[in-house]
Amino acid sequence: MAVGAVIFASAIGMSVFFAGQKEAPETKKPKLVKKFVSTTSVTYEDIQTYITAFGRVETAQSIDLISEVSGRMYEGSVRLKEGQRFRKGALLFYIDDKEAALTLKSQKSNFLRDLAAILPDLKIDHPNSYSQWDAYFKAVTVDSDLPELPEAKTDKEKTFLATQGIYSTFYTIKSAEERLTKYRYYAPFDGSITAVNQESGAFVNPGTSIGTIIRTGRHELRVAVESKDIPWVQMGTSVELYSAETQQRWAGEVTRISDVVNQNTQSIDVFVSIQPGKEKIYDGQFIQAAIPARKVEQGMIIPRHAVYNANEVYVVEDTLLKIKEVFVHRTMEESVVVSGLPENADLVVEPLINAHNNMVVHKLEQKDINLEMGGSEAKPTSLGATNTSSN
Repeated sequence: MAVGAVIFASAIGMSVFFAGQKEAPETKKPKLVKKFVSTTSVTYEDIQTYITAFGRVETAQSIDLISEVSGRMYEGSVRLKEGQRFRKGALLFYIDDKEAALTLKSQKSNFLRDLAAILPDLKIDHPNSYSQWDAYFKAVTVDSDLPELPEAKTDKEKTFLATQGIYSTFYTIKSAEERLTKYRYYAPFDGSITAVNQESGAFVNPGTSIGTIIRTGRHELRVAVESKDIPWVQMGTSVELYSAETQQRWAGEVTRISDVVNQNTQSIDVFVSIQPGKEKIYDGQFIQAAIPARKVEQGMIIPRHAVYNANEVYVVEDTLLKIKEVFVHRTMEESVVVSGLPENADLVVEPLINAHNNMVVHKLEQKDINLEMGGSEAKPTSLGATNTSSN
């Protein structure tokens, strides 16, 4: 038993001795990894900025057809159907006016009787006016509108005509003539029918809605612009319009700016008239507007992800990251217009992760980009990432 213990102890001792004779493995020093960032040289120029907004096309002129008289309504020279096109001056609908026309003729007949009754008195009491009233009497017919009354030459003549009811009857008939025109509705422009509320042959009363028409070739776009951007919008500015769905483009012009702020969206409506062109446009179509804003003098456009904490950016100075403040003139969807940095400064234009002031970095040059694309040497490490973080 004792002999076995001695042999075991000797074996352990020899193992320790021979292990001590082996050389220690060489410790490899970690390679120095350079951190690279994408930069661009700061340069300034006058920049035309744009406000991008979306909206639906509306007709610039829409009219509700409302009956002003009562009677049986019929369609005119065009069919009273939705989508029906018409030309200016076309008879859209009419209301049976036979009764009104006969009543008007009766009134004119009575007026002729009144004129005939005063002619003898005019010849005796107002001989200087007799000839013009005699000519007027001969010019009046029941089938045409009344001509204007001759002008009284004296106050005595005017009093005589008034007491005989000539003026009263004349204006009553002129009112009836005007009312008779309301039985027929002619198109005030080229357009199309967008809604029909009554069928041909229906009986209508004053105030009955017949339908709705719109003017073709004249549209406008209503877009909601954030209230903070309204000071940049100017009346009369030319606007570029575009439909991503149909790949169509149009030209427009800012014609009106609302004075009311939408309480829900804090936006203000801007109206853009659409200039007719080769590309057809439809009422209700959804399109995009690029409204030129005011020019920024001596500014620079940089990516939005290059700005941190609203107005801070990174620049590289002698291989050190430096945080600098900039003045943000305008913020757009994917970029901002800034100034305040020295010209030719190396501005970092990629989003950074875990970056800090005075961090050692190197500018990512073309040869470094080639390495990242598959070179044989050790690849540089970039601080860039798709997610941004504020520092």
